[in-house]
Amino acid sequence: MMKQRVLPAPAYAHYVCYPEFIGHYSDFPQHAERRSEGMLNSYNLHLVFGGSGYVFQNGIRIPMGMGRGFLYPRGAYQQYGSDPVQPWEVRWVHFSTSLSLPLLEEADQSQGYFFTFDLNAGLENRFEEMYLLSNAYETQNEPCLSAVLYEILVTLLQNSEPLHGSVPLEIRHSIRRTADIIHNECERPWTLESMSRLAGYSSYHFLRLFRSTMGKTPNRYLSECRLARAKLLLVSTEFPVERIALQSGFQQSSYFIKVFKEAEGLPPSQYRRSFRS
Repeated sequence: MMKQRVLPAPAYAHYVCYPEFIGHYSDFPQHAERRSEGMLNSYNLHLVFGGSGYVFQNGIRIPMGMGRGFLYPRGAYQQYGSDPVQPWEVRWVHFSTSLSLPLLEEADQSQGYFFTFDLNAGLENRFEEMYLLSNAYETQNEPCLSAVLYEILVTLLQNSEPLHGSVPLEIRHSIRRTADIIHNECERPWTLESMSRLAGYSSYHFLRLFRSTMGKTPNRYLSECRLARAKLLLVSTEFPVERIALQSGFQQSSYFIKVFKEAEGLPPSQYRRSFRS
């Protein structure tokens, strides 16, 4: 099966990302590409959902099976294809973007980013949604096409690892589950040690894994969750500041006011007056 669509340049010129060519191949053992340097002036993303194939990088053949993918930057030399015996099922998109994301930067620097991704992250559905939008193309679909592509890229950012990544996906999922519990129960007297025990790691390893997965330290994340809870209570309740501090995880209202003012630039009472509907 070969499904592909070429999209015209968008009528609106300021999307942060936009697909140019979208495809879905399966049972197509002849699929193979070899592009010289400078031939393709767009990013090229492929995700493998079944079967197997390969890419070449610096003369080395890299197997590409289910749950693997690759991203080439603009102008890169490209060589890849399907296994003729077990042809891959691959969804792909060529796209332009002005985004600055770590996976794009990695592709730019290394002339090819090769990774594993979580098959349960919903990426297959997002690709199908993008394909359907392009199949029934109208100019009014442009914002949705851009938004779905952006969702694909950010989902990959959160649910992929280099083929030789330092933090496996299952560990990242464990850290995110821990982060969700901390967010929902931010009023608890969390410490680094109690958060580490919840995740099942030593404090040293938890700190490293959390920073790598969430992009911030556990204590900073906890503080942001508590401030978000406090802002919601300020604008949606009549609770006094002392009660809001306690229900947001701050044991002392004076410390809560200090932290809130440092983060928001104004004290809680003024925030309530300014943002309350």
